[in-house]
Amino acid sequence: MRPPSPSIHFLLQILLVCLLHRPSFAVKKSYVVYLGAHSHGPELSSVDFNQVTQSHHDFLGSFLGSSNTAKDSIFYSYTRHINGFAATLDEEVAVEIAKHPKVLSVFENRGRKLHTTRSWDFMELEHNGVIQSSSIWKKARFGEGVIIGNLDTGIYIIIIMG
Repeated sequence: MRPPSPSIHFLLQILLVCLLHRPSFAVKKSYVVYLGAHSHGPELSSVDFNQVTQSHHDFLGSFLGSSNTAKDSIFYSYTRHINGFAATLDEEVAVEIAKHPKVLSVFENRGRKLHTTRSWDFMELEHNGVIQSSSIWKKARFGEGVIIGNLDTGIYIIIIMG
């Protein structure tokens, strides 16, 4: 039996390297980095807004190497009620950020499945397009005098009825 030719041996080595090589690129995902409360008061001035946004760029820039790289990565800064930002990051960077003492939490920003698209049926406000006499919708005088506000902060959804 003849030994394999050098070219076959070389191709087998390349195949082995390709199979054992880990990809050098990382999959980037969207993460929310929560830093707790703001130091500014309830009224946010444009100066405060710029300082908060810049502090997010500086903080993330310390992990990514520059504030400019952080600006490209951050796609939303939470500047009013919570202190944090949403950014596209490598998983390894997200893990390192989570270890920082100023960080309260880091979690993947994932889409959520809608539970119902038939709220009227789900809440029994009407049946087949007809409002029944026993409907809470009718009992509540169709919402007369009620103000409903939906506050979606990106972290919590608060429904206010008054």
